Amino acid sequence: MEIDLLTHEAEKCRERLIKWRRRFHEHPELGLECHETAAVVAETLQKIGLQVKTNVAKSGVVGILYGHQTGPVVALRVDMDALPLEERTGLPFSSHIQGIMHACGHDGHTAMGLGVAAVLSKFRDVLKGAIKFIFQPGEESPGAAKMMIDEGVLQEPKVEIILGCHIFPGLSFGQVGIRYGTICAACDEFDIRIKGVGGHAAYPHQCTDPIVAACNLAASLQTIVSRSINPMEPAVISICKITGGNTYNVIPEDVSLGGTVRSVDEETRQIAHKSLKDIVRAIEVAYGVEIYLNIQPTVPALRCNEWMVTHTEENLNQLIGPEKVIHISSPSLGADDFAFFSEKIPAAYLRLGSYDKENGYVQGLHTPYFDFNENLLVEGTKILSFLLMTFLTSTLSYERTLLCASPLDTL
Repeated sequence: MEIDLLTHEAEKCRERLIKWRRRFHEHPELGLECHETAAVVAETLQKIGLQVKTNVAKSGVVGILYGHQTGPVVALRVDMDALPLEERTGLPFSSHIQGIMHACGHDGHTAMGLGVAAVLSKFRDVLKGAIKFIFQPGEESPGAAKMMIDEGVLQEPKVEIILGCHIFPGLSFGQVGIRYGTICAACDEFDIRIKGVGGHAAYPHQCTDPIVAACNLAASLQTIVSRSINPMEPAVISICKITGGNTYNVIPEDVSLGGTVRSVDEETRQIAHKSLKDIVRAIEVAYGVEIYLNIQPTVPALRCNEWMVTHTEENLNQLIGPEKVIHISSPSLGADDFAFFSEKIPAAYLRLGSYDKENGYVQGLHTPYFDFNENLLVEGTKILSFLLMTFLTSTLSYERTLLCASPLDTL
């Protein structure tokens, strides 16, 4: 395929891409309840001429673009959900929903997914196979990728390889990050309830103070990474919420804590879990409280397939130049439930650089100020369209894809 022709088609989508992105940004939705977003996606895909299925994992949408020639089935996954944050960007298209905003770029991902479908629909006559577009709710929570897989999103027709991406302010605008092997961490969540004996704050000796126990527990948990885990292995344990008490002169009966464990290596993951349990038991004995601990695994590590990344890198070099293709040196401890797809079939995952100091786009993900240069919508659409086309039409045969050693194949 001629790059200039594809670039031209992506550029023709500019106004629609911006319109889609801003509509999604103004009307953010959480978790599995992405119904308004899904309605726009489904209507747009139908107008483009794709076969569309709705209500997958409650509000997910799947569109299939069939080529005029036989071949493999490849997929693109984009996420649609927002975050429970109050927006402070001051944008003219800021969120209309109090306490909810697109602070992680999923509005851009969804718009680019529609853009790729629109662009590639122009090339049906040269498509060898089919492209399945997976618009997923609940990436932030509760992890709807697994739900979509369980509901058959990788079947009928069977998907052989899959591509994912994320807007990423850790790279400069115009750069694309790739990584062989693990790129995102496994994520586990934990809840802790400490039950003591409450009473008058003036007589703490008559109580069993769960707040003191909670403070020491929170501090002690930070020693797991620094003292129990190999310093060469990435890991994080964070307490993200504490609830207890409601006035100044009453020691409460209980305190609740919640947080996350992030790890890349499975052995590290198990050490963290065991150490967390051991410290909980020690605090229980030391402070005379009862502690209830629940650890809930949520997302596995995201591992990219060697053949997929090799093929991606070769084609990105051709499209944007090797100087813009960045090899990510170490995994992120952020998580993405695209990992469930990478467990099932060969996968590649891109980071689309959005840091643009000159134009003021320097905010981090998951902050109330996050925004990105909308030129990225066109660039991302061009990049994803080109990669999907080359996966279908490459001289690297379809059979070679099937002969990959494993979806978890790494260097």
